[in-house]
Amino acid sequence: MSAQGASAEIIPFHQRPTCTVKEACRATGLSRTTLYERMADGTLLTKPVGRRRLVNVKSLLKLVGAEPEAGSLA
Repeated sequence: MSAQGASAEIIPFHQRPTCTVKEACRATGLSRTTLYERMADGTLLTKPVGRRRLVNVKSLLKLVGAEPEAGSLA
């Protein structure tokens, strides 16, 4: 483990701005194919960064109907 990783705070999933496709699959139980289909039809927002594709967590939570309540982020 790097020194940077040891001191980094753990951010709750619903508060993260993005996640990887692999993390999105684990969090939702959806397959990579399903996620890529939702990316293609514009339902799931993503951002390519270098060779990676980052999934917008708010968009992912909206897709599965698991948006946190407005007051729970404070």
